[in-house]
Amino acid sequence: MRDITQGRLLLALSFFAMILYFWALFLAPHNVEFLGRTVADWALLIPVMIIVYLFLVVVAWIGWAMATTPPSLPLSEENSKEEEEKETST
Repeated sequence: MRDITQGRLLLALSFFAMILYFWALFLAPHNVEFLGRTVADWALLIPVMIIVYLFLVVVAWIGWAMATTPPSLPLSEENSKEEEEKETST
């Protein structure tokens, strides 16, 4: 599939999703319920839940990276003195 075709498809799908979301928030019938909530309620709950979960996944990933990264090796005094001498001699 060419890039132009993919771009047009993404553009059309995003406009369709915007129209569907607008309908779900403002124009959906209020007497239709699913699991005790209206369509407008679900249109707000699902995106908020996705955003919260994405944030928590990023926090968990940072925690995992911090927990599994080995600590850096401390510089010995000899190495730091040698580095200081090289800096002052140049």
